[in-house]
Amino acid sequence: MTWVDRLVRAFTNPLILKDGISRMRTWRAPFVITLYLGLLGLFSYTIFVLATLGDRQAGSAQVGGIVFAALALIQLSLVSLFAPALAAGAITGERERRTFDMLLVSRVSPAGIVWGKLVASVAFMLLLILAALPLFAAVFLFGGIDFGQFLATQLLTVTTAISLGATSLFISAVFGRTLTSTVVAYGIAFFAMVGTLIIGELLSIAINLRSGGTGGNDVHPLLFVNPFYAMYQLLEQPNGAPMHLGRLFQLLFLAGGSPAQIGPLVEPWVATVLLQIVITALALFGAVQLIQGWRPVVRPTSEPEAEPSPGGEAP
Repeated sequence: MTWVDRLVRAFTNPLILKDGISRMRTWRAPFVITLYLGLLGLFSYTIFVLATLGDRQAGSAQVGGIVFAALALIQLSLVSLFAPALAAGAITGERERRTFDMLLVSRVSPAGIVWGKLVASVAFMLLLILAALPLFAAVFLFGGIDFGQFLATQLLTVTTAISLGATSLFISAVFGRTLTSTVVAYGIAFFAMVGTLIIGELLSIAINLRSGGTGGNDVHPLLFVNPFYAMYQLLEQPNGAPMHLGRLFQLLFLAGGSPAQIGPLVEPWVATVLLQIVITALALFGAVQLIQGWRPVVRPTSEPEAEPSPGGEAP
């Protein structure tokens, strides 16, 4: 079997087809897409008006950079808001509809169940991101943003959506009710998006106070795993504010001394994307193990004993 056949087989999962068709046949899908694009368009137009009225001497490139940065940050916020809601009820919904037992005894493996639920949940989120591309493309008419920044921002948004979806799917496998899993998934998403930003900023202040203000732009490595900080640095600084890996380990433990120049330079958005990939893999592995534990073990039946021959002796 070639890799093309494996790829086609992976995306022809029956759960992907069932959930995708059932989701797109209702009025909720076009309503959510309209709401998503409407919010993005409204915020981007508001930022455009404020940027042009606030500084009438600003050039088109400066206005384009401001609008693109606001649009990217708002889209990241909407993704972090919608992703847990789309995936938190993926497995608990099957339990509440009394259809989860049928999945367990079907031919779909636990990995296939998790993969199908993840793709069905994240695919709609990716559709929203894809539908918003014309809004981002319109900003290129003003200039101020290069193609590399555009690709990096979209990659960071996609990996954030996938990691939040995978984490919410794992939470859905842990709990038995959709309401409980949704609340916990939103709590984890809030800590990942806002909590790490606040704690990282406080630790960064502590680092600068400890160094007496001689640390320069040193920040705590916790900020390197926050998508909002990574997006901000990617949009504000052309080089992405990289830092040596050795220096990151120093700052992780609030260690003093001269900055270590050991290891490669790590940009915040690269560190965030790599961590999100690891979190996605761990969350999917955990969900597969949980479903594997619930699946009944079918033991092979023993062969029937041979009937005795008419002569009284077994053949």
